[in-house]
Amino acid sequence: MATTSIPHRWKYDVFVSFGGKDIRKNFMDHMFNDFKQKGIHAFRDDTELPKGEEISSHLYKAIEESRFLIVVFSKNYASSTWCLRELVKILECKLIESPKHEVRIIFYDAKPDVVRKQKRSYAEAFCNHEVSNSAEVGKWKEALSMAANLSGWDHDKWVKFLFRVIIFMYEYKFIDCLSKDILNKLCDGPLHVGENLVGIDFHFDKLDLSRFVGSDKVNMIGICGISGIGKTTLAKSIYNLMYIHFEGSCFFEDVRKQQDLTRAQMQLIDNIMKTRALKISSVGQGIMVIKKMMSSKPILLILDDVDDHEQLEALAGSASWFCPGSLIIFTGKDKQLLRSHRVDEIHDMYFLNEDQSLELFCSYAFKEKESSRDLEEAAEKVVKYVQGHPLALKVLGRFLYGKTVGQWESELERLKVHPNEKIQRVLRLSYDGLDPHQQNILLDIACLFIGENSEFVASILDGCNFFADTNMKVLVHKSLITISSDLSLQMHDLIQAMARAIVREEFIMTGKQRRLWNSSEVYNVLSEKKVPMTEAIEVLVLSLEKFNQKVHINANSFALMKNLRILKIFAEEAFPQKLELKGYNVKYSGSLYFLSNELSLFCWHGCPFKYLPSDFYPENIVTIDLSYSHIKYLWTTPKCFRRLMFMKLRYCLYLTSTPDFSKITNLEELTLEDCENLVKVHPSIGTLQKLVVLNMRNCKRLKSFPSNLEMDSLRILVLSGCLKLDKLPEDLGRIKSLTELHIDRTSITEIPLFGEQESIRSRWWTSITAPFGLLSKQHPQRSVSLAGFHMLKSLNFSYCNLKQVPDAIGGLSCLTRLNLDGNNLLEVPESIGGLSCLKRLELEGNSIISLPGSLSQLSSSS
Repeated sequence: MATTSIPHRWKYDVFVSFGGKDIRKNFMDHMFNDFKQKGIHAFRDDTELPKGEEISSHLYKAIEESRFLIVVFSKNYASSTWCLRELVKILECKLIESPKHEVRIIFYDAKPDVVRKQKRSYAEAFCNHEVSNSAEVGKWKEALSMAANLSGWDHDKWVKFLFRVIIFMYEYKFIDCLSKDILNKLCDGPLHVGENLVGIDFHFDKLDLSRFVGSDKVNMIGICGISGIGKTTLAKSIYNLMYIHFEGSCFFEDVRKQQDLTRAQMQLIDNIMKTRALKISSVGQGIMVIKKMMSSKPILLILDDVDDHEQLEALAGSASWFCPGSLIIFTGKDKQLLRSHRVDEIHDMYFLNEDQSLELFCSYAFKEKESSRDLEEAAEKVVKYVQGHPLALKVLGRFLYGKTVGQWESELERLKVHPNEKIQRVLRLSYDGLDPHQQNILLDIACLFIGENSEFVASILDGCNFFADTNMKVLVHKSLITISSDLSLQMHDLIQAMARAIVREEFIMTGKQRRLWNSSEVYNVLSEKKVPMTEAIEVLVLSLEKFNQKVHINANSFALMKNLRILKIFAEEAFPQKLELKGYNVKYSGSLYFLSNELSLFCWHGCPFKYLPSDFYPENIVTIDLSYSHIKYLWTTPKCFRRLMFMKLRYCLYLTSTPDFSKITNLEELTLEDCENLVKVHPSIGTLQKLVVLNMRNCKRLKSFPSNLEMDSLRILVLSGCLKLDKLPEDLGRIKSLTELHIDRTSITEIPLFGEQESIRSRWWTSITAPFGLLSKQHPQRSVSLAGFHMLKSLNFSYCNLKQVPDAIGGLSCLTRLNLDGNNLLEVPESIGGLSCLKRLELEGNSIISLPGSLSQLSSSS
């Protein structure tokens, strides 16, 4: 079905074929007047026919363009050849499926049997026709017989009945009943969708709606997306396009608001079956009635904005309820709700692209043909702010209509601080439909986790007992957050603004603020200004780089934050060297005698205290980051932190030894980078079976590494710059998961034997360099063994003071990158030519006279 196949637009609602003088001035005048009063557009030959035009072709066209075709059989109807020709045309149109006409037969002072068998006045009329129109008589008689056999309205029976009950107004009652029947049918037609349906054709094409017409099965599809994204608009557009292809149809709007499901069931049945007398006393009874009645004919049913299983079970519990060929469509915010209802497919509603957004916004914001470069630039800023949300584009377009460029700029700046209330009310519906844990997760993400790794965030929120894995999926299914291909959490700016407004509203309503992420507000709390300290604070985030003024942090403030579960005082790590956070305008006071044991994330860059509180025991802690701090030791006795997964202690210059890790069994990442005074690591590091990354870069005073290693998950080990480290444990060779080993700028002369295992697939393997990566007379030139590395992909021997490259390098058949910079080599072995996968060879800083001819396969870029 092409997207241009919009439902047929009828020019007229009604065409009436009648016999003329005997009824024109009474019955027909009353009928046309009643149609006019009820807003039914009827074709009337004495007003609609243009002067001088061929009457037959115009009448035929009027019949084709009318949805309802009414034939009034009166005494003199058959005497008119035009009436008989109209009747033939009407019956031909009745057979057409699309567009589908509806025929109504009225017997006015003419019995059905008289019409069917052409008796009395009809017989007399045909005596004349046999003479003058003999060629057409046969089909006229056939048409009269067919029409008389149709179910019709008998005016004479009405008259007799109404004379017995009510003596007057019988004709009015008859006409009123007829026109109401037509009006009800017309009201079942296309729904009002609105103008400027930008992007609707894209959805039609993607849905491929033609496959549902004449299908031999019941099709159930879902349309999902965030509030205001256009689900209802699309559903109404689909209804308008498709309803003519089904024997019954119903668009049930705002199912979410239905408090009485039995009433909703009756409304559904009434709309489809056109019955008003049915009463349902219970949901169970309603289900049985729907199953019985909906199985008789193919229908189109659209349930708009469903948000609960009970609604689905009461109104469309299963495809088996419906007749084959039916199409059932659900719209809603919760994708999982529809998946669990076993719909055949789900159509996701996405935000409009930039061009579509601009088109939609401009259609509401500008006067017709209005053009101004300044306004166009302002419009582009609005579109960028809204990021493709259709409702927001419409609301802001109407709001900014007719205003100056200056007003536009001013309003846009205001919106960034105080979002539009109408937009927020719509988006708030999605938030209100969440349970408390899901709401907490949404607000936490909006305040501090956008752009963070979703798995990392889930682990933090699990530490807050929010059941994050399950509930974050709910937020994804409800289109409130997205997880990008690199696993980072993303959220639409309008949703973030809505969430942050809820946090502020909470403070205004209760006087207690649970989340502090605005730097000025956090500063006021920690410096005991303006914002009162309270136990209600659960989240506190402070970026130290956001202040030009001196930041005063009073550690005594933490004593009242007994429910604090996330503490993040941090410096953006844009530069590699920030020893002790020099240059940051921070002043500390007070004593750190209390920290909340509810903490799940504990990040305090530049913490000035050497020790943590003695009773600090956050059992649900997931992340500890005390980079750049003065911490001397963390704990003296083993702590059972079973949820602790990440520890970062970068640039902790006062740290001389690591704590006991024996009871921290789930640690995955440990960073001790640039802890220059670290002398020893606790042997328990070697027992961390779930540790994936161990980074000890530039621990210059470290002399030894634990010999007993059970690190079965270790993939990355960084010991670069550990100048005094001269030996690796033999157990390292038995770690099958290891893929990266960085030991440049160490005193290591031998690499453990890794045997024949095929797990060494290093992306970047650095090995044996002179201290600080410089050639030195104090270190003799070295040779290197490459045994066991045949699966290696990347090898860095830069500045290793190598005497020669071993011939065995030709056995590294998977090697794609080889860096030999800065070794003052005179030659490279012919065996390098056998590296069929080699794409990049780096040889700067050497004295190589010529290269082996076997290297001709490498491109010049290599």
